[in-house]
Amino acid sequence: MPLAHAILAFLEYQPMSGYDLKKVFDASVHHFWSATQSHIYKALEELQEKDWVTATLIPQQGKPSRKEYQLTPAGRAELHRWLTTPLPLESVREDWLIQIFFSMGSSNEQIAALLQARIAAVRQRQQAYRTGAQASLTEYAQKLGLARGQQLWQMTLDYGVDSYEFQLAWLEKKLAAVQNLPPLPRPHHE
Repeated sequence: MPLAHAILAFLEYQPMSGYDLKKVFDASVHHFWSATQSHIYKALEELQEKDWVTATLIPQQGKPSRKEYQLTPAGRAELHRWLTTPLPLESVREDWLIQIFFSMGSSNEQIAALLQARIAAVRQRQQAYRTGAQASLTEYAQKLGLARGQQLWQMTLDYGVDSYEFQLAWLEKKLAAVQNLPPLPRPHHE
């Protein structure tokens, strides 16, 4: 339930609406964890059912009332339990590696094009992390006055940048190896 726990963690900073939570997700953890607006609202309903959050309707001038969620003591206890419990290792799931795995009938040039496209996408994402994500992380931490949080958040951003460094090195090495693949298999005639 990482989404639910991420919501609990954000609500520990301050009460927020579902809309506010989406903006905070996009500005702070999007480089490693994304959430849609509909998933956030569904998770908020489940958190309310478990009594981990409460909601307050706040009237607004000329607009519909705003529903603001707040962490309960039970929610705070659950968040602490989750934050201090080691999680199991996750399985790797990379769609683009499925393409490579089953490219036996593709030419070396076609496989190289896949790798080159991946290299370009990774470089673009890595640059976005170094600029946009870095600026958002710094701004959000300063806004909340969380120097300790900023250092922990920086670790997660560094992980993303470093993992893309590894991926770029691997892709460049495998791009060279594609040129030495055995020839395409001959088609079977039935």
